[in-house]
Amino acid sequence: METKALTERMFAAETAALELYAVYLGERLGYYRALAERGPSTSTELAERTGTAERYAREWLEHHAVSGLLDVDDVAADALARRYTLPAEHVAVLADPDALDYAGGVGVEIVRAARRMAEVAQAYRTGGAPPPMPWGPEGRAEPNRARFRNLLGKEWLPAVPEIDARLRADPPARVADIACGTGWSSIAMAAAYPRITVHGMDLDAKVIEVAARHAQESTVDDRVTFSVTDGENLGGDPFDLVTIIEALHDMTRPVQVLRTARRLLAEGGSVLVIDTRTEDYFTAPAPERERFEYGWSLVACLPDAMGDPGSAATGTVMRPETLRGYAVEAGFTSVSVLPIETGYWRFYRLR
Repeated sequence: METKALTERMFAAETAALELYAVYLGERLGYYRALAERGPSTSTELAERTGTAERYAREWLEHHAVSGLLDVDDVAADALARRYTLPAEHVAVLADPDALDYAGGVGVEIVRAARRMAEVAQAYRTGGAPPPMPWGPEGRAEPNRARFRNLLGKEWLPAVPEIDARLRADPPARVADIACGTGWSSIAMAAAYPRITVHGMDLDAKVIEVAARHAQESTVDDRVTFSVTDGENLGGDPFDLVTIIEALHDMTRPVQVLRTARRLLAEGGSVLVIDTRTEDYFTAPAPERERFEYGWSLVACLPDAMGDPGSAATGTVMRPETLRGYAVEAGFTSVSVLPIETGYWRFYRLR
């Protein structure tokens, strides 16, 4: 890449990063919701509707207008008289967390990651791990909420005939959802399959508290339970399906978790691993998706796994060969890639 081209790339990256900080403000302060639900606003009206200061609201509105994220009715009008509109085609992306196109939480994830970058840099020097990403003040962005609610039980699981049939059959199937996060995967499976029971587990107590609240609000808490549990130490009655969704690459000891999952399977059961869709082999330069996954690996996924001296230190870019190696070492004899196409995840069935 020529020097000028690289300079231009760095400027574009800086501009994009600042735009994500602006998206963070819009999501956290409720600006997008106010514009989507109550329509075009002046800076004074938006400030009043969201309990924020007019001067800050005006700067945010102007930024979003010059960036093409908002429409403005009259650019020549007085600053306080201008009315700004969130275009209808932008609502799903910025204001509707249940829409598949929703990306309003991306700014939250970027800000959370940025908070501990000094500690990440120190971890690179020592080989250890930075402190965990703080929960507060904004909590988790729940980037997969819409995917789970719209696709997991409605398209993805029905695309695997044997699994789909078992989840619809009697006696009711038992599902273990390892590393369930804030619970939307567990809730989506229970909503799609009214006979099953789901036990979601995660190491983060705050996450489990939020997941339980989501289950209650979704009225599936009679069939969905959550616990603070290490996947390596999972016990109890056998499960017909064990899911590990976008989490295996984060685990310090993935082989042990898979070995436990295999031990807990009922006869004829399956482990479903859904994880990053990577290139089959390392290549450089690589497609944009690979750049994205390596970026998160650098600042989050790999550092988070480095605190355990016995860590597999997989990183976000877990290629199919790596997953197969973990599965074989855990005792699985069949590892198949399912014909479910997304631009971001690959689906593995382990038996």
